[in-house]
Amino acid sequence: MDWVKKNLLLVVSGAVTLVLLGVAGYFLWSKNALEARVTADLAMQTSELNQLSNSDPHPGNEKVKNIEAAKEQDKKLQEFVAEARKTFVPIDYPTNLDSGQLKLLLDTVIDELHRKADGMGVKLHTDPKYAFTFGAQRTQMYFDQKDILPTARMMIDIKTIATMLFDARILALDGIRRCTVSSLDTPGPEFWNKKPTTNDTYGAVLTPYEFTFHCFTPELNRVVETLYRSPHAFLLKSVVVDTSPSQLLERPADGSLDPMGPMMMPSMNLAQLQMMLRYGGRGMMRYATPPPQEVPPPTARGGLTPLLDEKPFRAVLWVESIRLLDPEEIKAAKAAARTSRPVRTVTPEGEEPGAAPTATGGETPAEPAPDAAPVP
Repeated sequence: MDWVKKNLLLVVSGAVTLVLLGVAGYFLWSKNALEARVTADLAMQTSELNQLSNSDPHPGNEKVKNIEAAKEQDKKLQEFVAEARKTFVPIDYPTNLDSGQLKLLLDTVIDELHRKADGMGVKLHTDPKYAFTFGAQRTQMYFDQKDILPTARMMIDIKTIATMLFDARILALDGIRRCTVSSLDTPGPEFWNKKPTTNDTYGAVLTPYEFTFHCFTPELNRVVETLYRSPHAFLLKSVVVDTSPSQLLERPADGSLDPMGPMMMPSMNLAQLQMMLRYGGRGMMRYATPPPQEVPPPTARGGLTPLLDEKPFRAVLWVESIRLLDPEEIKAAKAAARTSRPVRTVTPEGEEPGAAPTATGGETPAEPAPDAAPVP
């Protein structure tokens, strides 16, 4: 102990030296491990670089500028997307409506469609005062705010498609079916259980409609062509033609005309009038136009036999209206889907697993697949 006391400074210096040697050893060991990891990463990146350099197509160098080529292709892709969106020109849907404006719009649309049908000679086969599936809304003066915009969009869709049918000069409109949007749309022949579907891949909302009408083949051809050439996004899903003959414009069963039609009085001069007054009915029958004679159908040897005698038929069209969403709407929809997605919880044994409660205390219903298309 005396030696330690006499050489205290030497002992303290030795202890500090040992501690520093331990710290230096640990630091060297850690740096060696880090150097090993960096060497492994460098070897992996070198291997990846060699693989890319030997791949086809080549990633590019001073001579091959693939990055600029990719930018040019991206520019062409954006131009193609802009050109393709011209085929999906959105309909000018009204916005920021209240109950009074929706009521005015409804009355205006129904009146315009009736005037269009009368002008084109289209018969509203179901009801002369047909409201085009908006009969319940027509008697209302107040609407729920959340139902105003969907109702107005469906109203404009139906007006646009019905105008195409009337311009094609169909014979009669039997009816229209659409999706329900409010509690006023009670179940009935004008509504079905299909709902608008959202395609998250393309950012579009598909709303189905069904139109039933009577026409001939040329009118149906014009309807299909008009839908195809429309600048708006209407997708014709199916066309069903009823093979049974329509009851519209039917002739008598024998196909003959009425032989007892009114006789036409010919124009007569003074001498012919005196002759008619002198001889009475015999003279009148002499100068009267004879009734049309029934022409027997031609035989195979005596003339041509008609091969096609077209009659009006009943057609059912299923059309989907495509409304493209704005990028902000897509982001909001995805955010809402993430927040409303049920959380799977672990339940004790013997209990039924249930959906996670929402903020309001209810259960979150299962969401349908976004790309699922309705089945006719």
